[in-house]
Amino acid sequence: MDITIEEQKKFNWRYVKIALAAVVIISGAWWLKSYFGQATALVDSTDVRTAKVQNGQFQVSVRGMGVLKPKEVIWVASEVAGRVEKVFVKAGAVVEKGQPIVKLNNPKLSLVLANAQAKLEKTIAENTAQYAQFESDLLDAEAAVKRAKMTHQGNELELNAQRKLREMGNSSVSQIKFKRTEFTVQSSKLDHELQKQRLEKLKLNIEAQKLAHKAQQQTLQQELARAQEQLDNLYVRAAMDGVLQSMDLELGQDVAEGGSVGKIANPRSLIAEIDVQELQIKDVTPGLGVTIDTRKSQIQGVVSRVSPQVEKGLVAVEVDLIDALPSEARPELSIEGVINITDKPNTLFVAKPAFAEEYQSAKIFRVDSKGNIAQAVQVRFGQSSVNFIEITEGLNNGDTVIISATDNFANNEKIFLHN
Repeated sequence: MDITIEEQKKFNWRYVKIALAAVVIISGAWWLKSYFGQATALVDSTDVRTAKVQNGQFQVSVRGMGVLKPKEVIWVASEVAGRVEKVFVKAGAVVEKGQPIVKLNNPKLSLVLANAQAKLEKTIAENTAQYAQFESDLLDAEAAVKRAKMTHQGNELELNAQRKLREMGNSSVSQIKFKRTEFTVQSSKLDHELQKQRLEKLKLNIEAQKLAHKAQQQTLQQELARAQEQLDNLYVRAAMDGVLQSMDLELGQDVAEGGSVGKIANPRSLIAEIDVQELQIKDVTPGLGVTIDTRKSQIQGVVSRVSPQVEKGLVAVEVDLIDALPSEARPELSIEGVINITDKPNTLFVAKPAFAEEYQSAKIFRVDSKGNIAQAVQVRFGQSSVNFIEITEGLNNGDTVIISATDNFANNEKIFLHN
């Protein structure tokens, strides 16, 4: 007879695995809970930048970008009108004082010079002839004076002779004849005086005419010199040693009198001009020290002028350079300037967070000593500098904080930093 044997049930490991998984999940959750604390966001630590809060001397400074500019610039203008015939130098060339830069052409100026020369020569010839006539007139007048004098002296001799004869009782000289002789003497004396006066007046008149002729000749000589100068000015020359900053003309171009030719600058006499944000300009005043960075060298300077105008949110600041210029220094070289405002001792400060604003409060994440948890704290900032900002409330010396942008987790109060 067959005997029935019951098959033993197999152990179900599936339920054991499920139970173990549940235990692991619960344990993991508990561990994560205890490890993360109240953190509600996971952040890769390589995605954030941190900095330590420091205590010490806080240097307040302002940064601005700019360029080196010539301290001495001369505008070169054409003193005559003309057409550009030749350009001797181009922008960027080194020039010496008196060196031709441009040659202009203007035929009218040559004609003006020729006319002025001819007019002067004609006047000189006319005046020379006039001077000869003056000499002739003087000789005639002097001869007339001498003749009048001799006539008067002869008449006086005749009168004296007649007087002696009458005193001796000689009746050959009548009363009428004697009186007539006296009258003749008086008349000749008067004529002599008139001739002398005429001679003096003639001399004065000749002298006056000579002065007038001299003035006329001087005027014509000045006109000739001016015409020659204008002709010479067709060569536009450098007014000083330096570098031609710009050339405003090209061949064939018409130039008016006073028209711009270019600019010349002294390349070894430079200033720095930096642009500062208008919100940061309030503490910048003349006399403050400045460090100018050319990317190769650093030059010390002093603020000399702060522009009263704001252009596109920027204020121009001029800086006189104290140190000797480095070899790379040249006009329009891009630079960076840091203006030193003041030094504040015993001050808490930190590298400037991306979101920090001067004299404002903000939420910042402070990292714990293990570097795993960052807790949001409210911090009040003080005065700002180029790379750092003062802390007046909320942090202590040695605290580590996140200074990069926190947009991705700004709504969290605590975050977990992982690698």
